[in-house]
Amino acid sequence: VQVRKDKAVVSTQSTGEQTHKTKPFHFTSLFNRSLLLLKFESNHLLTPSTHPSLLNSTQPTNKMSHDIHKHCVSIELHSGEPKGKLEEDISLGEGLGATYVATPSVQVRKDKAVFYITDLFGITIVNHKLLADAIAEESGLTVYVPDLLGKPEPSGKGAVPVGEQADLFKYLKEKWFAQNPLPTTSQRCQDFIKVLKEKRGFTSVAVVGFCWGGRFAAELASHPEFIDGAVIVHPGFLADHNGNLNKDIVEAINKPTLWVLVKDDMAFPEGARKAAHEILEKNKVPNTFIDFESKDGSGKNRIEHGFAIRGSESDPIVVQARKEAKDHVVKFFRQLYHI
Repeated sequence: VQVRKDKAVVSTQSTGEQTHKTKPFHFTSLFNRSLLLLKFESNHLLTPSTHPSLLNSTQPTNKMSHDIHKHCVSIELHSGEPKGKLEEDISLGEGLGATYVATPSVQVRKDKAVFYITDLFGITIVNHKLLADAIAEESGLTVYVPDLLGKPEPSGKGAVPVGEQADLFKYLKEKWFAQNPLPTTSQRCQDFIKVLKEKRGFTSVAVVGFCWGGRFAAELASHPEFIDGAVIVHPGFLADHNGNLNKDIVEAINKPTLWVLVKDDMAFPEGARKAAHEILEKNKVPNTFIDFESKDGSGKNRIEHGFAIRGSESDPIVVQARKEAKDHVVKFFRQLYHI
């Protein structure tokens, strides 16, 4: 049954390099106002390269610029009631809260789990719980969203509170970064995977990280003993203020990755995206890059950094993009675990 005769996907395959590429395709919005562009580039080579682990090295992981763009602190709280539950026994302690657990109605792989890393706003906002519920239900995998930051504190420690954009800019620059160093979160991510395996008995874990969490998902992809694959969604702190990629992190990746990106994202611009893709191709590490773009009449991209987790519920273009992003995350996990 051909339900949309005006839509098509065209694909080509280069057998010489075993690279499958799908050409950009467009579909018209409900109001014919804009186009959403999705570009796929994937490498299905199955021989990973190995690199020194960044997290275990002596190189500081807090080097990247702390420049914050407006979309890093732009948020729309989504409507809905979370279906999962908070579990205290798999908290990381140290003042950190319970872990949100999203369980599918049909758990298809009881030995495998998804570790979900939030953005700067942490587990306190409902958006993450709602998305974790959707990923769990559609993938058949249990999704764990730990508290890696703690509750917001006046000192700047903990998750970023929801508030006015101008106030949050000041809060982040003057307090938050000093109180929440990247190496601390890197270690907490490793510790949580150990908790999942030791307390819940999972033999395999995959990870998805959003914005701030995207950096740590990329780091974990260099640890074959920790995870099987990673989804990196419009990441922050993987490029400096000049847009230069942190190549050390990407060079260390040796597990399959899916990159869900925004075209011309100031936090992860085209130069960084291109460099990351070239490194993974060179190292023959399986990778898929997806770019989202929807230009309005002025040429501005309506799909902005943070859209997949904090995007509008009223703009049909953004709503569609959020759904597409979630679908690609689910597809990655199902393919990774042969579901």
